[in-house]
Amino acid sequence: MGRSTEPRIVGVLLAAGAARRFGRPKQLAVVDGVTLVRRSAQAVLDAGLPLLVVTGAHAEAVLEALQGLPFEHCHNGDWAQGMGRSIGAAFENLLPRTHVEAALIALCDQPRIGADALRRLLAAHQRMPDGITASSFDGITGPPCIFARRDFASLARLDGSVGARALIEAQADRLQRVNLPEAALDIDTPEQYRTLVGG
Repeated sequence: MGRSTEPRIVGVLLAAGAARRFGRPKQLAVVDGVTLVRRSAQAVLDAGLPLLVVTGAHAEAVLEALQGLPFEHCHNGDWAQGMGRSIGAAFENLLPRTHVEAALIALCDQPRIGADALRRLLAAHQRMPDGITASSFDGITGPPCIFARRDFASLARLDGSVGARALIEAQADRLQRVNLPEAALDIDTPEQYRTLVGG
């Protein structure tokens, strides 16, 4: 594959957590007949991005749920450290890929985030390609978000339970927020899931 056809932006799907608050593998919870992890993966792919999935806890089951989709995956053996280490594992993987100019970080527990929402983020990123583009809802800034290559080394060093929020806050002059009300819903507890599916 020649350089000109290599993807410049990669979608990173974090699917490594143990979901202790949820009480079972949250990635495999079903909404409208589709597992959360597959819904999120499909959204990234439908937005036109190649997909890198970070696995950890429940890795075999997560990969089975994604069968038939085109994706790469990297395994975070230190998934128990928290989301920061999963982000770090993804960007350690991406750092040597010098053609990759940016990466979109998505979570598997935001079921209302579809391809259209991700396309809005990507369109905003094109207007400020060297910045950080993050979702905004109810005064909160968070994922999904897009980071430029200049942030990859800092992201690769993340570990523990702290995600990319500190980096976003430290780079406020490079931050653009995109109103994404779909990001307001994330599924952390069985009660939230039952409310979503009406069960």
